[in-house]
Amino acid sequence: MHAAATEIALRTAETALLKAQQRGDRDAVAALLAADFEEIGSSGRHYDRASVLDAIGSAKIGSAQLEDFEIIDFRLRQLAKDLVLVHFRTRLRRGDSVLRSARSSLWRREDGLWRMAFHQGTPCAQGIA
Repeated sequence: MHAAATEIALRTAETALLKAQQRGDRDAVAALLAADFEEIGSSGRHYDRASVLDAIGSAKIGSAQLEDFEIIDFRLRQLAKDLVLVHFRTRLRRGDSVLRSARSSLWRREDGLWRMAFHQGTPCAQGIA
């Protein structure tokens, strides 16, 4: 896959994942996560695929429902033919709060489809993201 096409596909996937979380769409999130998915949340806590899916639509991960988001400074680094590291920043709105994060995701192509294998979000100070 050409680098530009990979970037479009993975930006689309990251956006779809955030939209699915916003809607509380467990099936859509499940379709984007690899079976061995792991996440280190902004609190430093570790989550696996099952715990992320169980939290969809609840307050188990994050303090309030995601209302809106913006992805900025999106870039990727091809690590292997079917393995890409993505870096970007987000601005998430939850209630009256705007949360800024630096994020990294590891995407692996499985049977022609991109699946997220790992994700980490790090909170940023107000002026950074």
